[in-house]
Parts: sequence; structure tokens; C-alpha cells
Amino acid sequence: MPKISVITPTRNAALDLSETIESVACQSFTDREFIVVDGGSTDGTVALLQQHGYVIDRWISEPDDGVYDAINKGIDLSTGEWLYFLGAGDELADESVLERVWECGMRNAERGTRPEGSGSPLRFESVERGVHPLFLYGDVIWGESGQRYDGRFSKLKLCRQNICHQAIFYHRSLFDRFGKFDTQYEVCADWAFNLRCFADPVVRPTRLSTVVARFKGGGLSSSVQDEFLANREGLIRGLGWRYWALYRVKQALKFRRRTFPLKPTDGLG
Repeated sequence: MPKISVITPTRNAALDLSETIESVACQSFTDREFIVVDGGSTDGTVALLQQHGYVIDRWISEPDDGVYDAINKGIDLSTGEWLYFLGAGDELADESVLERVWECGMRNAERGTRPEGSGSPLRFESVERGVHPLFLYGDVIWGESGQRYDGRFSKLKLCRQNICHQAIFYHRSLFDRFGKFDTQYEVCADWAFNLRCFADPVVRPTRLSTVVARFKGGGLSSSVQDEFLANREGLIRGLGWRYWALYRVKQALKFRRRTFPLKPTDGLG
């Protein structure tokens, strides 16, 4: 069993995909597998996959029902202990990032220990000795802006915004525990899955202080997001009543500021 499965969903993105393939091919960490799930592309993607058999361990090209259906197919094809999802056009941060995450993250997670000393290239944040995190995440560099996104996530922070999935390494057991991604959410199924992970005390989401990938970015349809947002409060309740209540208060304050904005003279005698 390889230690890490890198899974890339794609459709008609051959030019972007070539950059992703190269970023995986140059990794110094070799105990990995690379799986590409193509949604039946017509732009030369299949030829590209055939040319890169030296780095791609398995690939398929067939119609799918969206990006999370493709990712779920990749989960079924994978055999790794840890699963990592990298979109077409996204790139791993540097050639040693998988090695760093394995040596200083996953290996210590298995032992229930954490890196010690200032010489360690990574450090765990907010993890107790003797626990075994099943969810490791770092940061990404976001698009052309070069912004680093987005630090440590608390349960409350996750209520407001999601961790970029290019920053996350999921232990395989999580997909046995929660099932795969819910395809009713066309662009936010990973957010729903992450909320379930943070709600379960067994999972122990743990941040690694490193940049994992360069995320190309892109726009999301607000009409598609609305389907997830309509169900978000139900998922937040799984975090506990305290977080649900705080989330509702923050939403109410946000609504008030938007509906009744303060005037420059408000609060002055």
C-alpha cells in the first residue's frame, strides 16, 4: 500500500493538467500513487495521459456527474493510506512537499508524536501527545494574488469559510467512517465533508505549518453555492450547540450591518 494517493479530477483541461502532472512527477517522495479521473475530455487530455504513463499509475476517461463524482471514482481506484486531491492546473508547492508532509506530519501522526526543536521544517499546531490525527492540513498560495490561505481553522472559522481542499490530506479511514463526498453539492461537497470531520472528536484535524500547493483558483456560481448554504446550518449543528449559536449571532450581526449601516454621526452626542 502506498503512503499517499494523489487524485486529480479533470475535464477538457489538457494545458492546465500538464502543469499538475509535472508537479507530481518531480516529487522526491516516491511512496505514492497518482490517479487521474478524466470526465470524457475531447481536447487531447487522453493523449496526454497516455504520454505520462511513467508518473500516472491509473487513469480513466469516461463521463461523470461532476467534479465530486470524479473524485469519488478516484477514491475507489486508490490504494493509499492518505488521500490528497489536486485539481487540474493546481501544483504542489515544491518538489519536496510530499516528503515533508510524510516525514514530519503523517509519520508523527501514526506515532501520536509531534516534531520537536526549531530545526523541524514542520510543526503540529494544537495537537496533544498520544493522539492520532486523521486529517492534516496546511496552507495554499491562492491564484495570481500570491496570498497565503488561510492559517489555522477553528470550528467557528470553518462555519464561515472552507479549507482549500488542495491543502488537506485525509486518512483513508475517514471515507469508511463518513462515506465519500456528497454529490448533491456541486462545488461545496468538500466543505460539507470537512464540517463532519471537525464535528467528530476522533478525527482531530491538525494544521501543519507549511504551504502545500499553489491553487489556481476560479469563480464559483452563486446559484450553485446556495444549495450548500441552504443546508449549512444543519451541518453546523453537528459541531455542537455552542458553535451553532455563535454562528447564528454572527449572521444576525452581519445582516444588521448590511440592512442598517451606521451613519458617520451615529454614536456621537
